Amino acid sequence: MKKLMYRCYTYLLLISFISVCPATILQAAPMKGMYSYLADAAWFLDCDQQKRFPVAPEGDNAALQQAYLKNRYLAGKSLLVELDGYINMRPKMEGDGDQPSLIVDQFIALKQQENCTGIIPPVPLNNTYWKLVELEGRHLDNNPLWLEAQQQGGANEREIHIKITAQAEQLKGFGGCNAFTGVVKRTRLTNSRNDNLNNSLDNNSGDNGDIKIGPFRNTRKTCPNIKLEARFLQLLESAEHYKIKGESLELFHQQQSIAKFIAIYF
Repeated sequence: MKKLMYRCYTYLLLISFISVCPATILQAAPMKGMYSYLADAAWFLDCDQQKRFPVAPEGDNAALQQAYLKNRYLAGKSLLVELDGYINMRPKMEGDGDQPSLIVDQFIALKQQENCTGIIPPVPLNNTYWKLVELEGRHLDNNPLWLEAQQQGGANEREIHIKITAQAEQLKGFGGCNAFTGVVKRTRLTNSRNDNLNNSLDNNSGDNGDIKIGPFRNTRKTCPNIKLEARFLQLLESAEHYKIKGESLELFHQQQSIAKFIAIYF
């Protein structure tokens, strides 16, 4: 009887230890899933389980969050991430009790143009609404001309974008102050030139080609974004090549990135 009671006592101690110290028992494993962060809440959709978990603010979560904020262009957009982690119980973000949560042991990589099923196919250049997100290699919200405009109230203007109409070889868009139209001509590269361009632009998939944009006709409104708009249109006219990878379009002048856009769906 004493021996049985001792075994039961030992078992109860073990269960208590597991519930109090789970991190000492659970082992981190490779995981892949779609991560999003919005309004101080992070979520992870596990590609294998197809289950959604909140992300606990511990471990290597700070590195994951920083990489996401640097690479996402739309608030709350999910991006594919690879990490070592495990699922364990953590307090709910709202209300009482615990819930299964992702603990990030080590952030490994973020892949902007992939999802759980693989590489995102390239979006067509024509008839797509392309929103400007980078100018001359800088995120738009970190561009000096953008920051200057925001201090003067430029945030109230519509977003900068372009859209190319295939039938008329025409580009139309909004530059920050004014609507504009222009002629656009593109030439898809031959296989040999495409390979050379892929190598020089560090890209091995998607849609690439030569492009010529402009001249433009636009309205004559002035606003805080006028300097940014003038530079944007100048860069568009200097574009020589384009590449589309997944949902992003990038324009190049002498193999240097001058503007980057993302596809927006309505």
